[in-house]
Amino acid sequence: MSVRVFSQLYYHFIWTTKNRQPQLTGYLHNCVLEVIAKNVKDQGGRLIALNAMPDHVHLLVSLSPTMSPSFFIGKVKGASSYNCNKSVDDGKLIYWQNGFGVLTVREGDLDILINYIENQQLIHEQRKHIELFEKQEPDAVIGE
Repeated sequence: MSVRVFSQLYYHFIWTTKNRQPQLTGYLHNCVLEVIAKNVKDQGGRLIALNAMPDHVHLLVSLSPTMSPSFFIGKVKGASSYNCNKSVDDGKLIYWQNGFGVLTVREGDLDILINYIENQQLIHEQRKHIELFEKQEPDAVIGE
């Protein structure tokens, strides 16, 4: 007999490049997003929104209750740097800062957060970012 579980678990992950160096540009920006999207699916997550600025990444996913958020994001971060770094020929490699920020999200707030993530470039250009949505520092909700 199989066990059926209903869940609505939405996670907003934020992580940064080492020392907030603006490494995610051009090829690396596209590579990171492609590898993350593929790895989310490979890990059993459901991708809802994904975007990156030159120094940080926003990822909104739905995970099963059996998936540890820390384990999941460790795999996603590791796969993105490993796969993109092995295909770089100009010596510009991605290094992630240790740790990450993670917030749980109510289903009713998904549209707001999807809009926020999809419009990162404009939001940062206009300096209208939401501090809580940008936290990755140790005083934020952090995992390793």
